[in-house]
Amino acid sequence: MATVYIPTVFQGPTRGESEVEVAGDTIAVCLDLVEEQFPGLRELVIDPATHSIHKFVKVTLNGELLDRDPATLAQPVSATDEIEVIAAIAGG
Repeated sequence: MATVYIPTVFQGPTRGESEVEVAGDTIAVCLDLVEEQFPGLRELVIDPATHSIHKFVKVTLNGELLDRDPATLAQPVSATDEIEVIAAIAGG
């Protein structure tokens, strides 16, 4: 199963879980499966208006930074892949 890593600031919906194993075959399906277990997480990662990765969120696949393009979410994943969600923190 692919592993999705969740940053601390997004662990409210996951009730403190920092990693979730899912049996998805694309990045989108993996995020959907995490959403099924922990409602509220997907909206933190995916912008519902553009269906792409939120502006202040980064997602990596096996350490490689992914584009924000909605087509990126259709990228295939295997059982040994690691998807990491990274929350950009801004201050001022």
